[in-house]
Amino acid sequence: MITILENARIVISLLKAHNIRYVVASPGGSNIPIVEAVQQDPFFKVYSVVDERSAMYFAIGLYMQTGEIIATSCTSAQATRNYIPGLTEAFYKHVPILAITMSKHPVYVRQDYMQCPIQTSLPIDAVKKSYTLPYIHDDNDRTICVRTVNEAILELTHHSNGPVQLNIEELDSETWQFTNSLSLPSPRVINRYELDDEWPIELKGKKIMLLMGEHRPYDKQEIDAIDSFCENFNVFAYADNIANYHGKYALQPYSISMYCSQKAFMEIFKPDIVITIGGIIGEYGIFSKLFNASPGSFEHWRVAKDGNVVDTYKKLTKIFECNPTDFFRRVSKGHKEENHSYYKLWKSYYDKVNFDIELPLSNLYVAQQLHNEIPNGSTLTLAIHGSLRSWLNFPIKEGINCASPVAAFGIDGGMSMFFGESVETDKLSFFVTGDLAYLYDMNSMSIRHIKNNVRIILINNNGGMEFKFTDMVNKFDVGKYVAADNHFRNAEGWSRTNNFDYIPIKSKEDFIAIKEKFFEPSDRPVLFEVFTTPEQERKSAELYSSTNKIIASGEHLKEGVKDSIKILFGEQGISKVKKILGK
Repeated sequence: MITILENARIVISLLKAHNIRYVVASPGGSNIPIVEAVQQDPFFKVYSVVDERSAMYFAIGLYMQTGEIIATSCTSAQATRNYIPGLTEAFYKHVPILAITMSKHPVYVRQDYMQCPIQTSLPIDAVKKSYTLPYIHDDNDRTICVRTVNEAILELTHHSNGPVQLNIEELDSETWQFTNSLSLPSPRVINRYELDDEWPIELKGKKIMLLMGEHRPYDKQEIDAIDSFCENFNVFAYADNIANYHGKYALQPYSISMYCSQKAFMEIFKPDIVITIGGIIGEYGIFSKLFNASPGSFEHWRVAKDGNVVDTYKKLTKIFECNPTDFFRRVSKGHKEENHSYYKLWKSYYDKVNFDIELPLSNLYVAQQLHNEIPNGSTLTLAIHGSLRSWLNFPIKEGINCASPVAAFGIDGGMSMFFGESVETDKLSFFVTGDLAYLYDMNSMSIRHIKNNVRIILINNNGGMEFKFTDMVNKFDVGKYVAADNHFRNAEGWSRTNNFDYIPIKSKEDFIAIKEKFFEPSDRPVLFEVFTTPEQERKSAELYSSTNKIIASGEHLKEGVKDSIKILFGEQGISKVKKILGK
């Protein structure tokens, strides 16, 4: 017999996976799902202590004798309050106790429902952190539960030992329901390793994607460590423009990840291990492919000094709490990769991306025309969404510092951030923005420190173009309020008020005629306002995506695709893939 409460079953499974054997149980109704599970499982050693105040101190004594993490279980209502004195002692004594508490479903909270005080309102010096598991309705809730239980258990010994609360939400109607038709699940286990720990890892023979998030340009030590890692293993470094890395095994393959199907990604490009470093990945292409990949199809390893449980793709298994440079130096020892087939696979596709499509005047067109022309040493800052997405389609040369406000991914502040970058360099500094993002931050043009190296490229497509790419445009007038059309005609007046040189661009002929002005010296900062229409933007995106779309089906396997499969599987590769696809 086992509880039908799935979040409780996940807790039991992960207690076992993390080798937490000792449980101090206090009587009650709400915690029956936990108590019933541990009392029938010989893995656990269970002690019964009636008074929760005494139970917590009893658990401290168990730890003092065994040195092992201790779990406790109590019912809802006043029981959690009775843990507080003992938890306070455990907090200051640095004792790792997982206090498993129970609470009613949030629908009952503050509704004068019986036995339903807020269970997580503990003093700040009673537990290191409090975590709550939602009642599971769908896969999103399930993902939250798996991540949260792992994180709560890891927090018990993170940096210093201490107690942690793990609260389980339940429905009264299911608390006392048990079944023989279910068994304990096998949820994904997340482990954390510090630099001095033993690292149970194996990279030999694995296809490794080094997924590089937003980062300032790397210094020589960091570059050497990353380069050595890529050289020693079968690594492909996925480094988009804001990653600011240009190693031998790195590409900026947005045009592949964005336009290939999920099926193509899984059958052709899927890695065995994804190792993430840096900040947020500023693009939806690779995110969606990794996020929507089937559970267990690859492992995600996160390398970061903070050691936080950041399960971006629902595949996290290992956290290495250390400087990425130290990680790469340590794991690079003792192996030498000869083939580099995974990088060659991506490269075989990348070499066939058509960057030179004839496009109408648009954000994409501007990126296409300028990405190779920006001088070495320049700064390039991209507003979200449209400007960032457009420029991600084209590689930026090494030696250009590329940035975007992707951390909070908000429309505001991009231009202010750019000006902060531009004042500390004499090199040309470029900012690409849309009309709404410009409107949000236009007051920053009055900052008196702005220098003559500034070049602003304002794409004025009259409103939020992101919303006009969707099928919403066929259902109602998105321009009126959603995309917020017609808020200003142009930036000429405000530019001139702030002593900017203002150059309007209304056609491709205009653009070609003044193209050199983007890079020429000027006695004032310059704003180029490029006027486009939603129709031009949509047409440009359709042309580019349809030209570079990758279709994963036997009859559409191009010669380049066949060659890339041979890289991985040899001469028999094509027939194997066709067999997989049922062709």
